[in-house]
Amino acid sequence: MEDRQTLPLKEKVAYGCGDVASNMMWGMTSSYLMYYYTDIYGLPLVAVSWILLVARVVDAFCDPAIGYVVDRMGGLIVPRLIRALAIPFGVTGFLCFVALPFSPTGKILWAGLTYIVFGAIYSCINTPYGALSVMISRSAAARVSLNAFRMMGCQAGSLFVALMTIPAMTWLGGGDSAAQHRYGMAVYVLVLSVVGSLLWLCVARGCTVRHPPAPVRQGLVVTLRHLSGNRRWVLSNMLAFFYFVGQAALFGFALYYARIVLGGTEQLGANIITFITVLLFAGVPACGPLARRLGTVRSGIACLIAQGAAYLAMAVAGASMTGFFLSAGLLALAQGGMSPLYYTLLAQAVDDGNPRTSTGSAGLAYSINTWVTKLAMGLTGFVLAQFLSHGHYVADGAAQPLEVSWWITAGFVWLPLGAVCMQALCLLAWRDRA
Repeated sequence: MEDRQTLPLKEKVAYGCGDVASNMMWGMTSSYLMYYYTDIYGLPLVAVSWILLVARVVDAFCDPAIGYVVDRMGGLIVPRLIRALAIPFGVTGFLCFVALPFSPTGKILWAGLTYIVFGAIYSCINTPYGALSVMISRSAAARVSLNAFRMMGCQAGSLFVALMTIPAMTWLGGGDSAAQHRYGMAVYVLVLSVVGSLLWLCVARGCTVRHPPAPVRQGLVVTLRHLSGNRRWVLSNMLAFFYFVGQAALFGFALYYARIVLGGTEQLGANIITFITVLLFAGVPACGPLARRLGTVRSGIACLIAQGAAYLAMAVAGASMTGFFLSAGLLALAQGGMSPLYYTLLAQAVDDGNPRTSTGSAGLAYSINTWVTKLAMGLTGFVLAQFLSHGHYVADGAAQPLEVSWWITAGFVWLPLGAVCMQALCLLAWRDRA
């Protein structure tokens, strides 16, 4: 029987705190880590591309492993895991932006090690958090509400990072030199890390597991076979993959697009990230009414059509600042309106699988979804760094080769437009009867 209990506002806010914490650090790694590596820490582009990729390969083991642990231990382990990992999450996130004065090879090893360890801790805290909404309520309406708070928390964390990073890095560092930026970035990320750890503790304390899945006793191979037979679960993972390809390109290349294509500064790039994040946040509340009117899948398709139109308009606008901001505004609103639907569809897919398979494998189902999102981010980061390399991008240089503009446009516009088209195909294959 469906649980129709109304969730208290305090609990929904506590649940949203998890995505505030996640996305402060996610925003730093997706929007500023590549820039930090290339222009502040001075790493070669080829090394940066491999660091971003290898970290995701390691996550290929961490995400399913923690998901399997959750399934074997049962749902009640989730709040305890979040509480135990809250402080390690902050510490490892901080270390990613500590620029120790090693040799060139030592810098590459330090950057790779810290990012890999942070990715592992992120997996082990964010995967149980993702499965938590299924355990808090069985009501579809309550889950939409929870995921709306989650996405508002996501955009709030990203918005803070977008607004504050460049000004804080300069102010805390005391100037615009590379050394001052290194110091300012470290102090700034230290503050984010402390706040993020405290927010995770709020999640562990404020959310109630009302429907904990029983421990799963069957083998990993059997569970994976059951999951792979759940067609909607496969489609929801494909949706997530292509969504985060677009997000990685949008935020990872914003600083470069602002400087090279639009002819602006780093601050313009930060302003673009802020503008997009604000409108992503503003678009989230439209998800509920839109889904009630059109249905989940048709709402998603409508949002994807708007995103495709926005990317085409952005390509036509070129270096026009007005055209860019109009198209970016439409893009962000459409993405914000669609963002809660990804997690709602994933929860539906997990529920669809349980009656047929009796696995109760929410932990593994969500862990693989989390890994898919990070795989998308890592592969896209690798591709974007390769684009910069093929365009012969000059780190921290005023004069750039002519071809770099084409490669940056390819990464910022055409790559995510392709991802939008792939998402539309996934939704068309969903066969929603709602």
